[in-house]
Amino acid sequence: MKIRGLLPLGALTARATAQDNNAIFEPQDFNVTAALENIGVDISKIPESDSTLNSRSSSAQCSHAVTLSIIFSSDQVLPENANSYSNFTSSYWSAQQGALRPSCVFKPKSTLDVSTVVLVSRLYQCPLAVKGGGHAAWAGASSIQDGITISMENFRRVEVAADKQSVGIGPGLRWIDVYTAIEKDGLSVAGGRMAPVGVPGLLLGGGISHFASKRGWACDNVASFQLVTASGIPINVSASSYPDLYWALRGGGNNFGIVTNFKLDAFPLGDMWGGQRVYLENSFPAVLDAIHEFTITGSVRDEDAAQIVTFASAPGIGKVAFANLHYAKPITNASVFSSWNNITAIQDTTGLRPMSGMANLLNEGAPGPGAYQTWWGISLKMDRQLLDFIISTFFTQEAITANVEKILLIMAIQPITESALKAMQKNGGNALGIDPSNGPYFILNFNAAWTKPDDEPKFHAVIAKTIQLIKAGAQKRNLDNDFVYLNYASEFQDPIGSYGKENKERLVRISQKYDPKQVFQYLQPGGFKLVKGAPKGRVPDGLL
Repeated sequence: MKIRGLLPLGALTARATAQDNNAIFEPQDFNVTAALENIGVDISKIPESDSTLNSRSSSAQCSHAVTLSIIFSSDQVLPENANSYSNFTSSYWSAQQGALRPSCVFKPKSTLDVSTVVLVSRLYQCPLAVKGGGHAAWAGASSIQDGITISMENFRRVEVAADKQSVGIGPGLRWIDVYTAIEKDGLSVAGGRMAPVGVPGLLLGGGISHFASKRGWACDNVASFQLVTASGIPINVSASSYPDLYWALRGGGNNFGIVTNFKLDAFPLGDMWGGQRVYLENSFPAVLDAIHEFTITGSVRDEDAAQIVTFASAPGIGKVAFANLHYAKPITNASVFSSWNNITAIQDTTGLRPMSGMANLLNEGAPGPGAYQTWWGISLKMDRQLLDFIISTFFTQEAITANVEKILLIMAIQPITESALKAMQKNGGNALGIDPSNGPYFILNFNAAWTKPDDEPKFHAVIAKTIQLIKAGAQKRNLDNDFVYLNYASEFQDPIGSYGKENKERLVRISQKYDPKQVFQYLQPGGFKLVKGAPKGRVPDGLL
């Protein structure tokens, strides 16, 4: 950092406490320039803001992104002509995200750096995006055109508490980094299941984990968040300090600030059992029986078990099911999986491994960075006959893409068990709005990956039509459910709206309290916003 003095983090936090005591988080006369000066920025050295620039979208505002190169060292600010700039944009998981060209990439090294860039963005009305792992599919989820992309890659600290009851983790980490680090202490956390997925997006969107039946979703296991607010002030958000904001951050996405540290509840874990079993189409009736039995009764009987079952067409083989089974104890073929143990698999990788090994194994065969991607998700109530209808509908629609070059097109069934619903209610519950009295449910998620950009509408069309047919069939059986998991939602879906009217209105009120100028609704346009709804509106009629 080149032109500012250092202001202790504690001083900023003290200001937040004082403001909170006055019941006004950001006063009406808040002055961005003064706020920058207060954190040590020499405002005489940076360009003046132009009050006529108020569209928040033109590249004119973002020409002032050069301000960051005045304040910070060259290794933290990547202009568009830098060699490392292209390396950064190509690191996104999906080609759609990597295709966007920000005015610059900024790599903060401290919470104070994050405070500074938020205020700079406000000063010049230059939109921003925040990238953690960059594992979202649609363009603009964590990338931006002509704005500032903030990369959290330098926030990679893992800190195990002295009592080993919690772990502090930075938003620049991927889950494989977390598991590898804390396994040395015989610990794990309720986090992501695939190795390359980033920490912040998963936690802020809810986060399904292998330990959901016993511990709830990943967001339910965050003890506190270090959050940079719209006024640039960092606060520590917990159930006791800011209970309303704590509730909102657990499922509310990127709508409330930028998280610079997560404190997660930890628990002892050595090796666990799990892996993948592959089944041919003639075993599908037994596979669906096993899915149903586990969701309805098995998961209630034994909360240490989890499953994900994926369906696809494999070249030269035909229709197949991939059952990923996991058990949080070093016990082979536990009785909770008895239905699965009685089905003949053509391939079986199950065995004893640490959580890091499970995360790597689940990622095997998944497309790496650079492919075109789409994710969609819905949720339904569990019913055995409905499963038959879903499988038939999926493969009928999937066949339409038989002559389209693709990497994969899959559909996965993931239970939301009654035990998980109960565990989600701890610490006042989360923002997701899933009715715990009406389960169990399951999430149905779809993922397509392909290589030619012009093929995107074809995959959107097939998946959108499949979902339309499945939801219509579920509605006839009174088995439909509104909830859409944010981390599986496409740009044509509205996960925040699916949380229910009461929860959505509560989220909006909390946003207005801590971000009265709605910085994170308009200056950070990516992700799923509280009021806007689906980022690209409803599915175009031409896709159905």
